[in-house]
Amino acid sequence: MKKILSILLLASFLATVSVPFTGVIVHKLASTVFLLLSLAHIFTARRKSKLGLFLLALVIAAFASGVLGMILYDYPAVLGLHKLLSMGSVFVLGLHSALFFRRKRERD
Repeated sequence: MKKILSILLLASFLATVSVPFTGVIVHKLASTVFLLLSLAHIFTARRKSKLGLFLLALVIAAFASGVLGMILYDYPAVLGLHKLLSMGSVFVLGLHSALFFRRKRERD
């Protein structure tokens, strides 16, 4: 079950990040699915890491700034904040997955 969740997380993340290829509508749908799957991942994870919770906070903040960017489209600073938070969450996601695979390799 966790493997399916991880594959779905990866697929929704790739669809979210590839907004120039897929378009804005697919980006909105994929980011919503990614947020819901991230919440499910946090609740099903055995270890409660501070980095994972920080990543979840970044994803929620990026999602909220994206919603505010749709509402307040006259203010480009909101979309700039959305881009900044999105890039930060991608960086923290890379750290999160690298630490996971390092711990997994040490266990094996």
